[in-house]
Amino acid sequence: MKKLIFLVGLLASVLLLPQAAMAAKIKPVIDQPIPKELSLEEAKKGIIEGGLKRNWIIEEQSENLMKADIYVRKHYVAVNIKLHDGSYDIEYLDSENMKYQPDGTIHRKYNGWVSNLNSDIQNALRRVARLKDL
Repeated sequence: MKKLIFLVGLLASVLLLPQAAMAAKIKPVIDQPIPKELSLEEAKKGIIEGGLKRNWIIEEQSENLMKADIYVRKHYVAVNIKLHDGSYDIEYLDSENMKYQPDGTIHRKYNGWVSNLNSDIQNALRRVARLKDL
């Protein structure tokens, strides 16, 4: 009987492992700095520019809110970029084929895509600030 319980447990863990390996918790991206010398409009331009590097489509929703979308093969992700007090946050908004769960679990690639977006935005903001100084 103990062998049977062990085998059932082992089988269950092997079957569930691929799903667990493909899941991660959404990591918030908060209080990312915007160079002080940039106006709100210049910051928005830099954010859009940064997103273009990896094919994010970024649109202004309101004065301090932008929406970024990306399509990768059969996957779709949308995030909000909220601008406030010289910084911005990137927050999960929506997705398709990313195994999103209400507890904040999502496909493990999500955090990498958002991290890359943030890195590209930071580089673009620095570039816009440097060009402004010329």
